[in-house]
Amino acid sequence: MELKLKKDTDKVQRAKAAQAKKENVQQEPSWVEIWESGYLTKNGKPKLGILQMNNSQTDKARLLEVKKAIEDGIIGTGLKNNQILTKTKALDLYRVLMEQRKIGILQEMVAKAPANYRLIQTLSQLEQLVEDLEREPFVALDTETTGLNVYRNEIVGISISLPNADYHVYIPVAHKTGKQLDRDCVLDALRPMLTNPDIGKVLHNAKYDIHMFIRHGVRMRGLLYDTRIAMALLNENETSYALKNLATKYGKHFGFKEESHTFEELFGKTRFDEVALDVALVYAAKDTHLTLELYKWQLDHLQKREKLLQLHRDIENPLVDVCVDMEQAGLLIDRNFAVEYGDELRHEIVVTEGKLKDAFGDINFNSPTQLAKVLYDQLELPDRNKRSTDVKTLKSLQGEHEGIAHLLNYRGLTKLLGTYVDALPEQIQSDGRLHGSFNQVQTVTGRFSSSEPNLQNLPPKARKLVIAPEGKLILGSDFSQIEPRILAHLSGDPLFREPYLRGQDLYSNLASRVFNVPIEDCADGSIYRKKMKIGLLAVMYGTSMFTLSQQLGITAEEAQQFIRDFFTSYPGVHKFIASVHEFVKTNEYVETIDGRKRRFPGYREHAKVYDALAGRICRLANTAEVPTNFWRVKEIPRSLKEEFRKVKGPVESVRRQSVNAIIQGTAADIMKKALLKLHAYCKNKGWELFATVHDEALMLVDERITLAQVQEIEECMLSAVNLDVPMKVDTELMRRWGEGFKKQDWFKNAA
Repeated sequence: MELKLKKDTDKVQRAKAAQAKKENVQQEPSWVEIWESGYLTKNGKPKLGILQMNNSQTDKARLLEVKKAIEDGIIGTGLKNNQILTKTKALDLYRVLMEQRKIGILQEMVAKAPANYRLIQTLSQLEQLVEDLEREPFVALDTETTGLNVYRNEIVGISISLPNADYHVYIPVAHKTGKQLDRDCVLDALRPMLTNPDIGKVLHNAKYDIHMFIRHGVRMRGLLYDTRIAMALLNENETSYALKNLATKYGKHFGFKEESHTFEELFGKTRFDEVALDVALVYAAKDTHLTLELYKWQLDHLQKREKLLQLHRDIENPLVDVCVDMEQAGLLIDRNFAVEYGDELRHEIVVTEGKLKDAFGDINFNSPTQLAKVLYDQLELPDRNKRSTDVKTLKSLQGEHEGIAHLLNYRGLTKLLGTYVDALPEQIQSDGRLHGSFNQVQTVTGRFSSSEPNLQNLPPKARKLVIAPEGKLILGSDFSQIEPRILAHLSGDPLFREPYLRGQDLYSNLASRVFNVPIEDCADGSIYRKKMKIGLLAVMYGTSMFTLSQQLGITAEEAQQFIRDFFTSYPGVHKFIASVHEFVKTNEYVETIDGRKRRFPGYREHAKVYDALAGRICRLANTAEVPTNFWRVKEIPRSLKEEFRKVKGPVESVRRQSVNAIIQGTAADIMKKALLKLHAYCKNKGWELFATVHDEALMLVDERITLAQVQEIEECMLSAVNLDVPMKVDTELMRRWGEGFKKQDWFKNAA
């Protein structure tokens, strides 16, 4: 009887639970359940709340904005009947919310437009502006355009801020609607101001606007200041150098407390020539107004830092014109060679694919998954980097299987073909040349970089695409061993300087002394000299023992001993590097000879923790320095090893970067000063400086150039710096880049 009652009771409870579950499913989920706690679907399956889902940081922020906007009644859900809000629908609502906000922001911008923002729409207004401009020592200037390609797009308006007259204008010249003046008429009226070098121009990212004026037949002169470049000198760690983003971050210091919206935030994909003129005025005039005030604020900071001010005034600012001229000159691409070379590469790729199939089977060699399965599962090669198939990992596996060499060759051939030989001719502009971009402050050390194409990464074989025009030659002048020479100067180490002072080979001398072998055994091509070239870079830039061991094919302990032997042989170099580590620990920055700074905010505290932990490890291990294999030392508690591991990477990274910033940054400053001299020399001769790659300058010169003129070019570079060791320049002349002759051979053959 009791058993039957128990069964009946269980049955009733199950029925009640089922009914409760059914009723729960039939109920609409609450707002909290939809967003935060989740609910059961009609099928009884659990459903996560929108904010419980796997959301990116961006999506989470957007979803929270949508939730608040719905709760505040700003937007509705747009749902019908019993529809439940989903994550997809919520993200769609974010776009609706942003569009609604744009309209509100634009309306507010127009309503709150300052009284001294003026549209220039008539000839009389333009004439008054020109008259006022004549009384200005400098102005802030900007262009609005149909797009970002300076060789294809056009100016649709010009904005100018006049500091003395205290007003800011926008001159529409090619908007689709609204009263406006003809572009040629406006440019002719502004030409005296634009081309007058005595009227200073302040711009943000000036290079772009100079290109746009050239596009319409006006070469702007008199660049006084570029706020984009100056910001990189004042803080090379900025996450964004866009004007509006800088204004949002720093505007409170110079009178702009509200958020400044970017073009994309306000207009999305709308072209500026489609923007209404009242909106265009506020947006464009604010650009130059912001630039003007940012300039004043930055200048106040620079004037308190004389070396940085001088760096901007004497090097970076005049380099803008050099970059413009290099980009305008462009690269002449040999289209016929590209076609022939492309066919040759395709044939090589087919042959290499055959070798790969023999080695690894018929798989997709561009698929990391398929490749990893063959390498690590079937062939059981050593897994040194989480089943990676990148080039660095493949190089480390070269001795493990003969097919790896074919795979590396295949990677190189396909990249050469796809990224360069096939791609570069497609980027040629209407003038028949390829025009890239040179970026003078893109890197934190101040080194030049380039894009479209990246000349620094251009493979030697791809360089052959670039040829000299008829009647011209390509001349390349390259600083020889500039960074070791800078190290010799900065360290003051007499033994390290000695080879340079005596005109001897640096690497042979270093190898002989460090490896303790006769110098005759360290000649060019010897294993000792090759190892020293790699080892010196490790010393200069603090390469880890493990990386150096892989590069030299030795153990980590042997790599550490190599560094010890080097520092013992060259104590001045060791002292210099140690002094840099101490300086950055105290000051959280380092600087080049010319005062370019590399800042490491927050490093001091990391270094203190590192030193304390390293001290404890050394005491427990009874060593003078942290052992390379400290993980294996039993006397060190695991907790201490873990603590040290967390801080070791960041601290050693700053140590590497700090030494690198001084040496490489100083090399960058020297190269920039050399480019200024070369640019002036080439302009005087009617030649063109058209590119810079690493420590090399490339020029288009007359094919009748003389040896004396080549030596004058070299002197332009050598006179850019005065170190305690002599500088050296290597020069080649060529009709096709990459097929050059040393100057002595060129003129010997010419004779």
